Amino acid sequence: MAYEFKLPSLGDGVTGKVLDILVKPGDKVTKEQIVLIVGTDKVDAEMPVDADGTVEEILVKKGDDVTEGTLILKLQTEGAVPAAPAPPAPAVPAPQAQAEAAVPAPPPAPAPATPSAPASAGTSAGKAANFRISPLARKRAKELGINLSDVRPAEGASRISYKDVVDFVKRKIDMGGGSAVGTGGGLARKPLPNFEKFGVIERQPLSRIGLLTAENMHYAFNTIPHAWISEKADITRLEQLRQQYKDTVKAAGGNLTTTAIVTKAVCSVLRKMPQFNASFDDATNEVIFKKFINIGIAVDTPRGLLVPVIRNCDQKSLTEIAIDLTEISTRTREGKNKLDDLDGGTFSISNIGGIGGTNMLSIVNWPQVAILSITAASMEAHWNGSAFEPRLMMPMTIGWDHRVINGADAARFLVELKKILEEPFLGWL
Repeated sequence: MAYEFKLPSLGDGVTGKVLDILVKPGDKVTKEQIVLIVGTDKVDAEMPVDADGTVEEILVKKGDDVTEGTLILKLQTEGAVPAAPAPPAPAVPAPQAQAEAAVPAPPPAPAPATPSAPASAGTSAGKAANFRISPLARKRAKELGINLSDVRPAEGASRISYKDVVDFVKRKIDMGGGSAVGTGGGLARKPLPNFEKFGVIERQPLSRIGLLTAENMHYAFNTIPHAWISEKADITRLEQLRQQYKDTVKAAGGNLTTTAIVTKAVCSVLRKMPQFNASFDDATNEVIFKKFINIGIAVDTPRGLLVPVIRNCDQKSLTEIAIDLTEISTRTREGKNKLDDLDGGTFSISNIGGIGGTNMLSIVNWPQVAILSITAASMEAHWNGSAFEPRLMMPMTIGWDHRVINGADAARFLVELKKILEEPFLGWL
């Protein structure tokens, strides 16, 4: 008998795009075999089929927008007698259209006062058109604060897609400085010089992850009033303890890294200073304090920088955090994230100490209000009262949203974290 495989949930209200189809009509598949790769704005997800059979028909193609319940393919289950052909079904609108709503275009510009001022080529005569909006385009526009009435679909299309929103943001960036969103003007951006007259060049488009990262960072930097402060922690004793117990954690399936230890220590500070585990709602001028602590850890991958999340960190032991961090970092680097791996973070940590650096000013990961940056620890000579002695010192920088956090509290945050890293017992008090 025929079996229909429909797309499972990608998350609440999330729409994805078909990146790759791994089977073709006539292929035999088994339950849990990956047949489709779907990309969202957070992760590329592998979709396993949930039955055995032979692929009879594939109903999507690469580039299609899909959402929960989209019919992906039909299977003829093994050993079953083929069913009689069913009468043709009525046409079903594209999945995106199921949740689309009309957004009126702005009215045409008034006629020029003088004949010497030509009408804008982008203004349409007559009644303004109504455009439908894909759910993913609506979600992205909301995240970036874009007024969808300012966005136009691609030529010949009647629907505003995710790509239309991205292209709108890119045009805004190209047209002027300041925020890429909203209607406010900014300093006009100068065109790039013709580099080819100096020598050979090569252009490479940003990857999908790279483009999303650029959008998010540009929005965060232009929306959040940033400030930073730095400190150094003496981790000489902490490193000795890490070396002493790393094999114990390894036997449990984790890797006792400095990042794992700092993550555990940060949880202790966040419990005492909840304003760092918050978000700012600029629509209501309210601070949203979260009663859960989910730490995002920046991971360098071949696809770009991603920030998977360890959930409920404050409820986990150091060993459990180390295991979670090992697993989620591996999945992220291999491009095998689960759908919710990159969602729900309340505070972020970026550690480039394994590469180098003496200081780093990171951009806050909106809608969070703070981010901790760590660079390479190094041996420094410190005066102990009678002589200089070598100590392993680790630079730390906290970046914060000045609407929610003031400089004095940011300094207290680093001082508290420094105390715990230098005397881990304080994290239990």
